[in-house]
Amino acid sequence: MVDASEVGDDGAIDEAVLEDANRTEVKNISSHKGAEQALAFEASRQRKLIESGRAVEQETRHFNETHGNTVSMRSKEEEKDYRYFREADLPPLRVSHWKEELSIPELPTARRERFVAEYGLSEEAASKLTSTKQVADFFEDVAEQFDADLAATWVADNLLGELNYRDMQITDVSDRFDEVTRLVELVATDEITAKNARETVLREMLDEGEDPDTVVEREGLGKTSGDAVQQAVAEAIEENPDAVQDYYDGEGGAINFLVGQVMQKTGGSADPGEVNGLLREELDE
Repeated sequence: MVDASEVGDDGAIDEAVLEDANRTEVKNISSHKGAEQALAFEASRQRKLIESGRAVEQETRHFNETHGNTVSMRSKEEEKDYRYFREADLPPLRVSHWKEELSIPELPTARRERFVAEYGLSEEAASKLTSTKQVADFFEDVAEQFDADLAATWVADNLLGELNYRDMQITDVSDRFDEVTRLVELVATDEITAKNARETVLREMLDEGEDPDTVVEREGLGKTSGDAVQQAVAEAIEENPDAVQDYYDGEGGAINFLVGQVMQKTGGSADPGEVNGLLREELDE
């Protein structure tokens, strides 16, 4: 126990005072509340001993949880009785010079914030794209080649969504990143529609292990354009006079119906936006 006069204003106690002070060890405490009660009892007990001029014995005491007090178990005269061991005489270890030598990778939080600022992504998209280092690295590889929004959509939504549906991880396709990038290229260059790429090509790539070009060729998914689309537009208008009349009557759903008819005729390989524009041109003449 240390006398109050030996405690500094900042609560510090001189090392020499601590070395001279006797220690009291309290055992058989089974709860935080018990520890609090034991400390409070010992502080009060030892204060009364010092105030009455008596010495605080260095000993081990038992905490009586029922009565909230401590009772003496056995005395301990030296530090070795407590199994206290001083630190070995080790020199100080200074590591400040390591700072310039250590290569600290960009942490997920910092990378997520950078994705939002640098690529203009939403917090949700940036969070998905930094879920693992492999996902973040792959996104940045794709974003270097194509529009960042397109890259984010394909990595965060399409690829991760299909992988999650199959209980797969990004590491399961890490050796096929070049094939996924090729699929994004097919969409970016308008060689296939985004719908076909997402709903047919990507799914068959994951389920059958095929590359995107093989799937596109086998399924005949190359985007139809030019005369073939124009012919399909003309046929859809001729075969659906009721829908045409609905369009002239101002019913918004009519044009969507006609677009669907053209997409059906082209096997889904035409660009919906292009089809919509061609239909309106023909109908508004």
